[in-house]
Amino acid sequence: MPRKYWLLLFTAAAALLFAGNGSLLITDSVESNYALTAKEMVLSGDWLSPQIYGHYWYDKPIFFYWLTALAYKMFGFTEFASRLFPALFGLGSVALLAWGASKLENARSGFFSALVLLSSVEFFLISKSVITDAVLFFFFSATLLFFYLGYRDGRARYWYIMYAAAGLAVLTKGPIGVLLPGLIIMLFLLWQRDWRVLKRMHLVSGILLCAAVAVPWYAVMYSLHGSDFINTFFGTHNFMRATVSEHPRDDVFYYYTLVNLLALFPWSGLIPWAAYKWWRQGQRSLEEQQKFLLLWALVVFVFFQCMATKYITYTYPLLFPVSLLLGSMLAKYTDCVDGGYMIFVGGGFGLLLVGAWFAVSHQLIASELLFLLPLALIIGVMLDYILRLMTEKRAYGIAVLSVVFYIALIFGIAVPFSEQRSAKDLGQMLTAENVQEVGLYGTYPTSAVFYSNSKIVKLMHERDVAGYVPKDFSWTSKNVMPYATLERNPYRFVIVTPKSYDRFIAQQNKKWQVIDADNSWIMLRMKNG
Repeated sequence: MPRKYWLLLFTAAAALLFAGNGSLLITDSVESNYALTAKEMVLSGDWLSPQIYGHYWYDKPIFFYWLTALAYKMFGFTEFASRLFPALFGLGSVALLAWGASKLENARSGFFSALVLLSSVEFFLISKSVITDAVLFFFFSATLLFFYLGYRDGRARYWYIMYAAAGLAVLTKGPIGVLLPGLIIMLFLLWQRDWRVLKRMHLVSGILLCAAVAVPWYAVMYSLHGSDFINTFFGTHNFMRATVSEHPRDDVFYYYTLVNLLALFPWSGLIPWAAYKWWRQGQRSLEEQQKFLLLWALVVFVFFQCMATKYITYTYPLLFPVSLLLGSMLAKYTDCVDGGYMIFVGGGFGLLLVGAWFAVSHQLIASELLFLLPLALIIGVMLDYILRLMTEKRAYGIAVLSVVFYIALIFGIAVPFSEQRSAKDLGQMLTAENVQEVGLYGTYPTSAVFYSNSKIVKLMHERDVAGYVPKDFSWTSKNVMPYATLERNPYRFVIVTPKSYDRFIAQQNKKWQVIDADNSWIMLRMKNG
């Protein structure tokens, strides 16, 4: 591939992954937990034991908190800093896929594989989110990519990179970072009936390297916190996720089928065509590399479908092998993306546009920049036409259309959406009023704690306390924010939402006055006497 193509690819990747990151607010309820934990790490000076609300927090391992805290040390407690490392690891994943596919096949396959990944919906969303998945995706993918390179070429350095990447995956997400790649590797060797490779994998020294990367932090945490760490981290956040659904309504057999059809858009429409090609080839005609990539994607899909707790991001790691498979096909065949396929792509983007219009028209999102989305579609279609005239490759146009649309989506929808899912305005209100401690009646906004230096205490009825108090091997162990009973409310300042204002006042035998308010929050102060 000409160098200018690679330059354009990574310029587009950087533009997409960093565009608007300083304007996307920290949202509740997931992003704010990670951001606040990393902030408390910096403020407390304790870089070993994650804390939130001043309590030890064993939800995830340490590595993502280290990265986010490092960004805060460099750039302050800002939105840009919060999203810095997810964007960097997203960019790293594009580079890893481009390099890996080039190594396995050729530069053309590397380019198209990276193009598929970059322009996929889920990659765009996760690489801009303050969660662990962009980092895990990189290390998980590196583990399996370098396994296969070692398996194929037999070079020791590939094996050792695999072991180090697996250790970092465990340090990012937990045991799944090594257990799931290990399962994929074992099933592949079983399929190949090739167990002799285990003698060449430097198992002893490799496992020691993996342990040297991952184990020290876990050992220190156990020595400091004992059974509390074991019961909460391994019991609740690993074993329970697999056996007890945190969100029972999502535990349905078709969940990840729907998720991944959307996650792979605009390329998910190629899957039936690719499946037909593989079916025509037959299992015996499948190349060894195709077997490994298909097994990688399938095991990730089936494994998490069998887990009781389901999240949209869990099957994200299958995007790497699927992008490589589809990218290599785009590089080989010119007939897979025709005019009919463009109808599928156009229809998908049209549905996204209709959904955005519906959200704005029904005041679910207040956006004055909705016009950016149809404008982006028009520009994308024009670029598609120009690129087809220049290159006769419609896949370039689909990728450009996607990237242009996503950038418009950031400013037209994502930024106003983040403003509605964030309590930054409340944090600023508390800072302006110099309120150090406040009670809150209603849904607890962790982002307000991140954006202020105030202690926010959840107020609840005495009858609800027993069901709220954290317990081992229960989802209540996630209830670590401070709380107090409404009946014995000791706070001079209280925050309520406009919807809960009348209910709160009716339940109080004290008089309150409004001292500040906006569309989302009302700050009350107890009247003297």
